Amino acid sequence: MEIHRLISMQPGYDKELFNRIYKETENLRKSLTFQIDPRRYGVTKDIIESWFDDKFIFVFNKYYSKVNNDVLKGMIINALKVFKFRVLRKAYSKFNIYEHSVSLDGELSLINIIPLNEELTDHELFLEMAIKYLKSNLCDDAFLILNLELNPPPYILYKIKSPKTKIPAKLIAEYLDMEKSKDSISYVNDLRSEINFWVNQARVHFNKKICHNQ
Repeated sequence: MEIHRLISMQPGYDKELFNRIYKETENLRKSLTFQIDPRRYGVTKDIIESWFDDKFIFVFNKYYSKVNNDVLKGMIINALKVFKFRVLRKAYSKFNIYEHSVSLDGELSLINIIPLNEELTDHELFLEMAIKYLKSNLCDDAFLILNLELNPPPYILYKIKSPKTKIPAKLIAEYLDMEKSKDSISYVNDLRSEINFWVNQARVHFNKKICHNQ
């Protein structure tokens, strides 16, 4: 599921570190694999496990040399757990955010990320365009966080005062069954930073389109 995102490893990466973290997270990957029914996908268990291997490689390569080794391991662990949650949602949820457009009910906060001129009265259509733009640029984990913020599940709604309340990163980590640690919250915040970056890019992108069409 992540193999399409894999790129060449960073030049001079620490192979010993890679092998050590890979070995130390082996039981976790097997445990997460065991929690997924391969029949839902028409594949074997070893294929499911290979998806977690691909995720491991992707996260290691993305954050290697950007954070210290302990933080890197923590980010890999959190990413693997988020990935399991994403795989399960794809198999079991009737609302599949990875194969269909996002369901947008009512006026959501995302409506403010892009300018709307007087001629653009169909907000839902415009929002769908924005969602597609973000989905094409965000990593899968960041898009999952975006979806949770746009469509909070009952568990999260029960925990916050109002649907308009910003969901605490700690609560998102709790919902995704991540480690109860600062690294988990940091990972969620990193994904939110990625979302904010591409939201700003979307604003520029659609501004240009509007100016071009006027």
